[in-house]
Amino acid sequence: MQRTDLVALPGDLRLVDDRHLGRPHVIGTYLLLGDEPAIVDPGPGSTLASLEAGLAAHGLGLGDLRAILLTHIHLDHAGATGSIVQRHPHLQVYVHQRGAPHLIDPEKLIRSATRIYGDQMDTLWGPILPVPRENAHLLTGGETLRLGRRALRVYDAPGHAFHHVLYLDQGSGAAFVGDVCGICMPDAPLARPATPPPDIDIELWLRTLDTLRALDPQALLLTHFGPTYRPQDYIEDYCAALLRWSEALRDSLAAGDDEAAQIEKLRALSLADIGPAAPAEVIALYEQGSGLEMNWQGLARYWRKRVG
Repeated sequence: MQRTDLVALPGDLRLVDDRHLGRPHVIGTYLLLGDEPAIVDPGPGSTLASLEAGLAAHGLGLGDLRAILLTHIHLDHAGATGSIVQRHPHLQVYVHQRGAPHLIDPEKLIRSATRIYGDQMDTLWGPILPVPRENAHLLTGGETLRLGRRALRVYDAPGHAFHHVLYLDQGSGAAFVGDVCGICMPDAPLARPATPPPDIDIELWLRTLDTLRALDPQALLLTHFGPTYRPQDYIEDYCAALLRWSEALRDSLAAGDDEAAQIEKLRALSLADIGPAAPAEVIALYEQGSGLEMNWQGLARYWRKRVG
């Protein structure tokens, strides 16, 4: 069900639209203003110029930042990190300890992504450069990060990826959740799963959502894209959507459906969620933010590992 009651960004937080492939509302970077400005999830290298333009609109450049906070290392969230740090070596990068090795030496990450995206790698993601080990601060969950007068509590948040964290801004109550809550587009807000390979885990994901629910955040800030509608309602809607998609794929596999039929069942769920009258642009936006085939790959891998 689509909702219209989107929550505004609180206080001194801003959202920069990275305009992935020239399209708005696909990938966003959060700017934390204050005496030690920082960003959450810089996006891929292919959108770095858009990020710089967005920062400039707030009177800042990349060199004015003090830190980059990563929710996880997937290329749409973290791909530009090495390029930024190469140009501005004072920047400190905060990342889950499981993701840090691939940020410091991205060769394996690049090989894996290239198998999926082929000759579209550069167009989609741009350059992927290493982050110097001395710039990387490893997180496990439980830390409190202090950026001047701002304090952010870090929570381990597996499910979408084993190397995922979320950050709770202690002052505003806003939670930077990366892909923990999937995607929700402001022009047609609904909770849509984001279940890419290789390491989604539905059981761990539901526990992470339980943790998030208990934190009672005042705003849920998604990378794809922006603040959601009322946080507790959105969390409930997302849990239901995640289970619905997961169980549909499990049942399709059990029925012996081929790959095309499995994907079509997910497509039917997606279209039912979006609504039959949704404009083609809205459907394309959700597909770019969370592609059905990629979601199928992640869910199929998850269930095949579980049932052998």
